[in-house]
Amino acid sequence: MMSTSSIHITYFPIRARCEPVLLILADSGTQFEYEEIPLMKWGEMKKTGQVTPATFPYSSVPVLRVTDKSSEPRSEFLLGETPAILSYLEEILAPPGATLNKDLPLQTRVRAQMIKEGSLFFTNKVWQLSVEKDWLAPPSRDKIWKAIASRYLRNTEAALGELQKEMKVVPAETDQLTALHATVTAAITFITQMFPSARLALRPGGNCPLCGQLWEAVMTRPRVVAYWKEHKIDEKAWTITDYGTAAWIAKEAAKYDSPRLLANL
Repeated sequence: MMSTSSIHITYFPIRARCEPVLLILADSGTQFEYEEIPLMKWGEMKKTGQVTPATFPYSSVPVLRVTDKSSEPRSEFLLGETPAILSYLEEILAPPGATLNKDLPLQTRVRAQMIKEGSLFFTNKVWQLSVEKDWLAPPSRDKIWKAIASRYLRNTEAALGELQKEMKVVPAETDQLTALHATVTAAITFITQMFPSARLALRPGGNCPLCGQLWEAVMTRPRVVAYWKEHKIDEKAWTITDYGTAAWIAKEAAKYDSPRLLANL
């Protein structure tokens, strides 16, 4: 299918909800176009009626556009919302003979879905806090770690452990990346940038070694490493606010991060 189709992703010039989508696309080796719409331009587009359900499902981004180049006139498929985009890409990018998510036993499938949904919920919840200048300074910082980030890590470690009894959760070098891998990796990347000391918990012997194995397996894949370097993904902002930039998050981490936070994991 992909040999006759082109993939186009539209999003803001930030990481946020498109991070797991980029992980899957970059690792697949499939050519795709990534369009970034500045926030000011997005506002103008909405005012002038360019943002409609027909062009941007649910009037939001990210949006996936798949164009069939073999048909005349060319047909276009539009899809919004990160979970739906991930599910679609996971299936159409699967190599021949691969076991698809829909082929898994129901209990295995919904366990994986639970982890994906939990990861997306976690990141969205924390990103919303970045509107405040002091969101990564105490006492807000401590609350985010204790009540949200550490809880996510504990629950994900437990959930991956249960899922591992039914399927492989850490991808081998030759395995296709799935929505599960991408959403967990995006969440953990965000956590380690906010709380660098959390990396200690991801090591063998730490509290969340399975999370660490999955995260490292994804972020060291050659195509992911190459795409991240070429497009300077690590330098991009996570959110649209002034306090969600990579520089701001790193500055707050340099001031407040401490290995003592692991005592609350």
